[in-house]
Amino acid sequence: MKVLNVAVWGIGRQAINRIIPAILLMEGLVLTGVCSRNQVTINSCIEQFNCIGWKNPNEMLNYNGIDVIFVASPIGLHAQHIKLALESGKHVWCEKPLTCKYSDTVSLVGIAKQKKLMLTEGFMFLYHPQFERIQSFVRDNQSNGIKSIVCRFGMPFLDSPGFRDNPKLCGGAFWDVGSYTVAAVLSLFPHQGVEVVFSEIINKPNSNVDFEGRAVLKFSEGATAYLEWGFGASYKNDIDIWANDSSMFIDKVFSKPVNFQPKFYIRNKTGKMRIVKGEKSEQFQDMFLNYHNSYNSQSKMNIEYMEILQRSKIMDKIIQVSKINQTC
Repeated sequence: MKVLNVAVWGIGRQAINRIIPAILLMEGLVLTGVCSRNQVTINSCIEQFNCIGWKNPNEMLNYNGIDVIFVASPIGLHAQHIKLALESGKHVWCEKPLTCKYSDTVSLVGIAKQKKLMLTEGFMFLYHPQFERIQSFVRDNQSNGIKSIVCRFGMPFLDSPGFRDNPKLCGGAFWDVGSYTVAAVLSLFPHQGVEVVFSEIINKPNSNVDFEGRAVLKFSEGATAYLEWGFGASYKNDIDIWANDSSMFIDKVFSKPVNFQPKFYIRNKTGKMRIVKGEKSEQFQDMFLNYHNSYNSQSKMNIEYMEILQRSKIMDKIIQVSKINQTC
């Protein structure tokens, strides 16, 4: 297995608590260094993780000992940082969502294609065995019909929201948590046409960022998806699937602790329920293993490019439909 040297650009709580620990546990990955504007954070990472630290991004970009840059900066900086990383000849793995503008996504995918570099969007839940089980349930029930799927992801307001309250950094609930629900349903119904039937994105009072929203998507083979996301409510993180012959409810789909035990609540046609336990796994490690197995495969890269563009296009469509609804 080829060892890939990784640098992490942007050192927030997620990077410290989940991303870097997952990299350190991977056989085929080495944490080469970290890049941050905060020298105190850099010094802490150098001591804790025994790596290089850069305050100047250009020094990191010009460092020859890096194969991959993991972009973990605020969403509004992704497009700029990804472009610089790709132009420096590095593969890019990026926190979700890739950008907050469809035209930026198209441009970045174009650069990655031209340079034959890997470009990914870090929806880690897609690689966990729990989600693979959900995908299998949908495939097994499609012949008899999937009626609907409900995806919800929301949480109370954070004490320290950071960039999430900054419109210039693409703050707000839609990009931070709503993007998960879009990624989920598009992965459950691949190769189908999809229409955004309804959407609304509601701004936080006295703020330029949104705090809740919902959308209804209709897939070409008949399934309807209801998506809901938000800040400032009780915690929700689940998927509910209603098929003609059975149904399934799954909790903690998008975000989950390291040792989480998945459970699938499955009802048959008459409503009798059984609970099936799933496989424990660390979803960041699952994601990195998939990335490592894909970095030198142009066909796998092409699939990722396509999925990134589809997600970005639907996110953009949800925004446009919401604006139309606001003016009606």
